[in-house]
Amino acid sequence: GQSVRPANELSQAVRQAHERPVRLSPELFALLTRCREARLQTGGLFDITVNSPAFKPGLAQSVELTPDGCLRLHTADVVLDLSGILKGYALEQLRVLLTTMGITDAVVNLGNSSIMALGDVPLDIPSGHCLTTSGNATAERRHIRNPLTGAFVEGKSSAKVVTQDAIDGEVQSIVSFILQHEPSNTQTE
Repeated sequence: GQSVRPANELSQAVRQAHERPVRLSPELFALLTRCREARLQTGGLFDITVNSPAFKPGLAQSVELTPDGCLRLHTADVVLDLSGILKGYALEQLRVLLTTMGITDAVVNLGNSSIMALGDVPLDIPSGHCLTTSGNATAERRHIRNPLTGAFVEGKSSAKVVTQDAIDGEVQSIVSFILQHEPSNTQTE
């Protein structure tokens, strides 16, 4: 049979999960579990509910992942937005595919913001690592929200990280970008 794409599966599950628990594919359940762990590890700075219509800090606590692999939403109008982690997820899937195919030297570039280096390649990224960038390319662009305040992060700047795992890189670069714009972290030069 034809497999269901995670984005389609997620949108279908979210539509139903407020009324009843919805069983997820193991792949999507694992990805949502990873997002939940990232939220907990970052003190709430990585939050896939931040683009919900009625977002307020703490909304992510209304998302339940049950031990039997189901999604349950305890609040209506929750949006689970995976855009902050999907490039990292795609890179990790490509890593497995390339390795399975016996490809040892490769550069995979997803829009210049998520780059993976494998083997002997001419980049300043250690082999097997990923460079991930999050930020605003222009002063007008505002697309990353601080989940603790609900406010968009403003200003032209970016945060870059190099990690062994591309999903971790996506999380870390977003969190670093948010933190560098917090008033308590503002430094004078």
